[in-house]
Amino acid sequence: MRIATNSSKIDISKENKTASLAKIFSTLLNTGDIIFLYGEIGAGKTTFVRYLINYLQRRSKKPLSEVTSPTFNIMNEYQIKNLIINHFDLFRIEKTKDLQNTGLFNDYKSKLTLVEWPEKITSKPKDRYELFFEFNRNTKKRFLKIKKIIFDLEIKENLGENKYVRIKGDASFRTFLRKSKGKRSSIIVHCKKEKKKNLLDYDAINKIFIKNKIIAPKLYYQNYKSNFIEIKDLGNKTVFDIFIKKNKNKNIKTYKNIILFLLKIQKIQPKKIKNFMGDYYKIPKYTNMKIFNEAKLFCDWYVATNKKKKDIKKINSRLKIIIKSLIKNIRLRNDTFVHRDFHISNIIPCKNSYGILDSQDAAIGNKAYDLASLIDDVRFQTSEKLKVKLLNYYIEINKNKISKIEFENDFYILSVLRNLKIIGIFTRLSLRDQKNQYLKLIPYAWKLIENRIKNKSVFKDLKFFLNKNFSTKLRKKYAN
Repeated sequence: MRIATNSSKIDISKENKTASLAKIFSTLLNTGDIIFLYGEIGAGKTTFVRYLINYLQRRSKKPLSEVTSPTFNIMNEYQIKNLIINHFDLFRIEKTKDLQNTGLFNDYKSKLTLVEWPEKITSKPKDRYELFFEFNRNTKKRFLKIKKIIFDLEIKENLGENKYVRIKGDASFRTFLRKSKGKRSSIIVHCKKEKKKNLLDYDAINKIFIKNKIIAPKLYYQNYKSNFIEIKDLGNKTVFDIFIKKNKNKNIKTYKNIILFLLKIQKIQPKKIKNFMGDYYKIPKYTNMKIFNEAKLFCDWYVATNKKKKDIKKINSRLKIIIKSLIKNIRLRNDTFVHRDFHISNIIPCKNSYGILDSQDAAIGNKAYDLASLIDDVRFQTSEKLKVKLLNYYIEINKNKISKIEFENDFYILSVLRNLKIIGIFTRLSLRDQKNQYLKLIPYAWKLIENRIKNKSVFKDLKFFLNKNFSTKLRKKYAN
């Protein structure tokens, strides 16, 4: 049985209807869910909660609790095996600041949270259920309307028709849900900040991939006004997910296949393509100025965070000069389709090929960039021996099309500049977006830089400068 949502009201005038509906609703819930219950006194909120909790207890073969409204003590807690249920009644809360003392959303992801009188909450969680209880005193009729809210958007369908699970995101402002029904699934991509790049441009680039017979997420539906798109689900296991469970010695064959896949991408000759708003999108150039501005993120965030205030201006001034000098030493032209985030976390095995994710930053740039992204991947550590084999493999299969000296030169420079950028971005993600999990990758980014600059004359000034200003202790600051 499905539960009608949106404008549909369910008659719960008889208590057995309330009980039946609570039982059905209980089957939809997962740990971390938040349920807001709206309605005046006597509308049936606590009765519904009592049946809901009791059904969850009965399903786990636990004794049934006497569930009452926590009007005076604000919160009652129930434990059913490993599940903790917090039942709040905010009726007596008078000031918003008083909510801070209730522990309302503390560790909510590991609990089930039920809240009566949620009108008192000014900043609501983006994912929640909203239950509206109406009571007509003249006719003694009671009604209930249920809404499912995801990303602050109301899901306009019958509850239980599809399953929605939040999935791991990336370093962008996007959030992701997997929508599934049986064996069919799709991905909901939601983004408010920088939504043109992360939704509109992202889909346009995917269209270019698909047009060139490269697997990428196809657009199913868009609601740009409401900040989301629905796209094809390419699967839940990236090459990274597979590699961390495999013997690393067996990865070289897969890496070589990925390099062949990269060559296919590099053959793309993109023309303007219409995005889903009907406008033409043209892939931008990955200019030297853009490379500089990205490497400068190391100055703007990492240096600013980790060096004394009196030294920051002097350090950054010298480092910017060195970065510009390195960019001037880049030899190849910007004439190749570049994904710009080409690493194994963005590559998914698909039948006899691969699918590509997170292509919103694609540009026309240097042929060596994506290979540097793949081989010197900060998210997955590989041996120096493997790195050499992969670089030589790419050069060997392209020996009639590229200069080995020029390509290696650009490969090393772009790898170093990219990892300076990454250290800056990961610091920014921690400070600005509270995504602290990226900090633990910074020590390996330093190691990648050290590996590339140690024996190359083009990095003489950078090596001296980094050794003078960034100690070994600082470089290992976030290591586990």
